[in-house]
Amino acid sequence: MQLNIAHKIFGIAIVVLVLMVGVAFFSVSLTEEISEELDVVANKQLPLSETIGLINVDVLEHGMLLQELFNLPESAPDAVKRIEKLNHEINESFAKANALFNAVEHSDFTTPAVIELHQALKNVEREYRDIERHSEELLALHANGHDQKFHDMLVAFDEEQTHLDTEIADIRRRVERMADEAVIRADEDEKFLLVISIVLTLLALIISMGVAILITQMLVKNVRNLVSAAEAVENGDLDVEVPIVTQDEVGKLTASFNEMVSGLRMKERIKDTFGKYMDPRLVSRLLDNPELTQLGGDRHEMTVMFIDLQGYTSISEKLPPADLVNMLNMFLAHMTDAISEKSGVVNDFLGDAVMAYWGPPFTSEDEHAALACKAALEASKRFELFCSEVSVELGSKADGLELGMRIGISTGEMVAGNIGSKTTRKYSVIGDPVNLGARLESANKNYGTQIILSDRTYELAVDEVEARELDVVRVKGKDTPTRIYELLSTKVDHETFAKGLAAYRSQNWPLAEDAFRACISTNASDPVPYVFLDRIKVLKSTPLDQNWDGVWQFATK
Repeated sequence: MQLNIAHKIFGIAIVVLVLMVGVAFFSVSLTEEISEELDVVANKQLPLSETIGLINVDVLEHGMLLQELFNLPESAPDAVKRIEKLNHEINESFAKANALFNAVEHSDFTTPAVIELHQALKNVEREYRDIERHSEELLALHANGHDQKFHDMLVAFDEEQTHLDTEIADIRRRVERMADEAVIRADEDEKFLLVISIVLTLLALIISMGVAILITQMLVKNVRNLVSAAEAVENGDLDVEVPIVTQDEVGKLTASFNEMVSGLRMKERIKDTFGKYMDPRLVSRLLDNPELTQLGGDRHEMTVMFIDLQGYTSISEKLPPADLVNMLNMFLAHMTDAISEKSGVVNDFLGDAVMAYWGPPFTSEDEHAALACKAALEASKRFELFCSEVSVELGSKADGLELGMRIGISTGEMVAGNIGSKTTRKYSVIGDPVNLGARLESANKNYGTQIILSDRTYELAVDEVEARELDVVRVKGKDTPTRIYELLSTKVDHETFAKGLAAYRSQNWPLAEDAFRACISTNASDPVPYVFLDRIKVLKSTPLDQNWDGVWQFATK
């Protein structure tokens, strides 16, 4: 039988009620017994004792009146009337005493002693009948004037009466003793009732408390198991399972909890498995919102990043396949970590390149550009670590490898959603800013730089990163020129470079050359001033259109 919590609580109440009713019933029964016993004492035994005492007194008075007839003849008329009245009263007393004895005998408290006393009273009553007859004879002798016979018979009458008085007195003492014993017994029963009531009440309380504690401990234990398991799940332990020990609401809750954890465990395994193929956040979104698997997308302003391992083609020609794959995996692992640490989503691995993006719903609308820039700087740091690891892993095979990295970051409105067919699809981003990002990654080759930003990226992230304006270019496939910036890892004074760039755009070649040479004298390792000096040489010898705006045209991707 399955009991729910309400039934268990009601059961505890029923147990307590039954025990208390039992105690009350026993107490009432014993109280009624004591009350009946006291009623017998008060209404039967004590009146019986009083009646027997009255008989004793009347019998004695009867004898005294007969003596008075002999000693005081002048009072004879009154004595005779009194004797007749006493005979009537004594008979009534005997009748009353017999009735009281009968009532005691028919009660629940009769004893052999009561029956014996009743029999003794009947014997006394018979003896009294003899005395009564003798009394009548004495009265007749007195009335006829036979004084001598009256005197002789009075002596025998006195002996009979004395014997009767003794027997009546003995019966009275025994009745009084019986009443006293009944009172003592009732008092003892009352004390016993008090003790047994206390004992049974305590026993009822102990039993009910025991049952309540047992059921409460079971409930509390189950709830505590659920709380501990919930805390374990909260801390990431999805292997927890709570045993089901009851079939009540807590047991059903436990079963539901285990089923929920099982579902979470399955989701986590799916996320862990598919998270190796796509960003775990994408897996979570698809598991939580299956409707998002439908083809289609939404338009948002987002930031996209392209990372490329420079010189991969030449590297692949120098390394065995196993070493090449190992090195590529090392590179992609470092880049993925840098992206993930800054809340980015790895969209795809394009051979030796990585494509990632930032934006809703994975980041807020005002932080995606800054996060992408910070991820690029982190990727640059990790690239240095990657180069050290390659030297350790490949040993002498790494000699002569020219390792480099290029990053392009672009921000703009693009479509994010499921792209593909009914059978195969992926969550990705598409749009003109995506194409621009790929072009900017490739544009690093023209400047010797590592990280180039689009103008919109710079505009959104300018307060959080350090960058310098690099150029205004028209990439392959776009007619609209784009202002680009170089992302720097440290804050530098690029005022001189900015002056040279302004002179370059106004075709003030001498001033531009002086500014770029000044930049080189300050930092000879900066490749960008060299690029502009070479470009100025070409432009100086090339007739320019009067409306030339300083935009540099890239003929290749």
